[in-house]
Amino acid sequence: MEYFDLYDKKGLKLNKTMPRGTSNLPGEYHRVVHIWIMNSKNEYLIQQRNKSTDTYPYQWAPTAGAVQAGEVSLQAAIRETKEEIGLVLKESELKLIDSFYIDDSYANYIIDMYLAKNEVNLESLTIEKKEVKAVKLATKNVIIELLEQNQFWNYHELNTDLDYFELLEKRQQ
Repeated sequence: MEYFDLYDKKGLKLNKTMPRGTSNLPGEYHRVVHIWIMNSKNEYLIQQRNKSTDTYPYQWAPTAGAVQAGEVSLQAAIRETKEEIGLVLKESELKLIDSFYIDDSYANYIIDMYLAKNEVNLESLTIEKKEVKAVKLATKNVIIELLEQNQFWNYHELNTDLDYFELLEKRQQ
């Protein structure tokens, strides 16, 4: 059974965990990571999810996953990237762009959004078939087209002052 550490609205760790697949109480949050990998052509590595149990099954998204109990989000970003697509990132390659607090009717969570600049070679990736159906490189415009066609995880649901993708691009310098 997988467990997640819980945090309060200020991001302070509570002395509590929750098992995967359960709800947390109001004011409690578990962490997830979004890892955006961008090459020098401003293309992002995206992956098509391969689990019918995902919130948005079979849709495109960045590499993402939950932070396990005892981990910090940077460790989870490295672990998830290696597990899902076989790419080993270094801590120095990952930049925390922002964190978002999401109040959800099922489980509240904090998204830590990371950016890594990497000249990834798609042929060198080892895809975890239970998690990932396909990978490809896509520009922001292609991602927005996928969003408009309901084929990409809907980041517009995030309640942020800036558009999610504007924030990603603005803070990547």
